[in-house]
Amino acid sequence: MKWRPTDWPVAREALPFALPSGLLTMASLAAGWYGLAVLLAALFLYTLVFFRNPTRKTVADADAILCPADGVVVACGPTGDQAGLSAPSLRIAVFMSLFDVHINWSPCAGRVVSAEHVPGRFLNAMDDKSSAENERKVLLIERPDGRRLVVRLVAGLVARRIVCPLEPGDTVAAGEKIGLIRFGSRVEVILPADATLRVAKGDRVRGGETVLATLPSVAAQSGEATIT
Repeated sequence: MKWRPTDWPVAREALPFALPSGLLTMASLAAGWYGLAVLLAALFLYTLVFFRNPTRKTVADADAILCPADGVVVACGPTGDQAGLSAPSLRIAVFMSLFDVHINWSPCAGRVVSAEHVPGRFLNAMDDKSSAENERKVLLIERPDGRRLVVRLVAGLVARRIVCPLEPGDTVAAGEKIGLIRFGSRVEVILPADATLRVAKGDRVRGGETVLATLPSVAAQSGEATIT
């Protein structure tokens, strides 16, 4: 079944993990195994926290590229990895720890041109090699102005499943929830080189809210004057 965003405070993907731990907690209490019950209750609560599903207020700016995930910027700057773009590129990588929200958001409005799932390894997502070697889903999105960017969802050392149902031809809105990655991972955005970065390495960012970069408007690219 395809992933569908909900307004629930906890994503439905928590059920396969939370339900067993919740039932085992109650069974342990009934059996008088209080030490085990405490451990299982902690696991149950952590699962709910991990799969929390917040609502974010998206910036209303067509030129803004929004952060697709909560976490810390671990790479930011020019890259030779064009990832399907036709020109030199900028890359922004965000590491999601086991304590970050793991919902993912679309960085812009547009149409999904391609969506490729790539099998791979499960290196620590803090390692820059993980973006090229780990299991990942790579989305090429074309904005309404015709400019394209890449979103790369990368599984990490513990993460074993990327949940993102987007397929070629799908359309997304800026800040729309597009899926999640389970248990520690990395999300990257590859942009045209003329984008202006708004974050730096080490910054903490929030998915759907933080502006990672801005792209010049079509009018600015063509040299047209703006009439006020």
